Amino acid sequence: MLAVTLWVLAIVAIAAAYFAERMQHATQLAQQAQLRTQALVQMAGTRAEILFRIATTPISLYGLGDSAKDAIALDDRAYGGLGNTLVRLQDNRGLLNLNVASDDQLERFLNVLGAPAARRAAMIDALRDYIDVDNLKHLNGAEAADYAAAGLPPPRNAKLITPFEAKNIFGWKEVAPLWQDNLLPSLTTTSGSFSINPNTALWQVLATINGMTPAAAQAIVKTRNATPIVHAGQIESLTGIAVSTDPFTLNFITLPTDSVRLTQQARGMEWGWQYNVTLTPVSDTAPWRIDYFYRVALPSDDSGKQVTIPLPARTALTASFPENFLPAP
Repeated sequence: MLAVTLWVLAIVAIAAAYFAERMQHATQLAQQAQLRTQALVQMAGTRAEILFRIATTPISLYGLGDSAKDAIALDDRAYGGLGNTLVRLQDNRGLLNLNVASDDQLERFLNVLGAPAARRAAMIDALRDYIDVDNLKHLNGAEAADYAAAGLPPPRNAKLITPFEAKNIFGWKEVAPLWQDNLLPSLTTTSGSFSINPNTALWQVLATINGMTPAAAQAIVKTRNATPIVHAGQIESLTGIAVSTDPFTLNFITLPTDSVRLTQQARGMEWGWQYNVTLTPVSDTAPWRIDYFYRVALPSDDSGKQVTIPLPARTALTASFPENFLPAP
């Protein structure tokens, strides 16, 4: 009888421990869901704030705002959003536009990213075949028959819509360095922007300028943080590299474009939102257009060690103060 009682007690104890563990796990899941919901609300609030500022704040050499003190930089630096969230703004002229970059630029860019030299010509030709409207194959490129033979969807024969679409180009997905930590998508754009802005370009993009070296590109980034670059002569003075200022090519413009990439994330999350916003001031429907919006994998910052800058106070004038627009009677 005693043995039976002990067995019953043991079974009850095991069952109690099991249900306690399950309850604890359920509680943890509920807490995580609550934190995630709160983070999504905070990210949505930050998104609304940034969209308002993009639509109402003047753009200058300093970024979104007309002074170094009040401007939001457009060089992908991290700002603190609502709650425990981060937001980054990147001028599209600080990224390499895959739809309009020259072959020479692409060659230098792929070199910086670690693509093997033997594959670069084929990658560039495959890009050209993917985005052009015809079915004529470049020397080292690929058209629909090549995609079919490899079991891949055919090329769209149109410009890339998002940087991640480059993964669909024949031979690009297999070049692992391009996709480590989403390196290529983080450095490229597919918007309507053109040229390079030395005040917002990431060093890998600056390195695509003819004659530029990685060391010189990083020196430009370091210098511009103290003093914005106004003309090409500053770059030549700093690096000894002459930058083309041909007005017919416009390879070099020191002001941001009207298109900005935003990246948002909550601390502790290994993903975030990334989307591109283009201003449309003459549109009948909205002051901006979202070109693409997707969830993207990002490094988590559980420890909170990532340095962030508080968003500066708003500088945009609002309709609440008409005296700022109208002369006194």
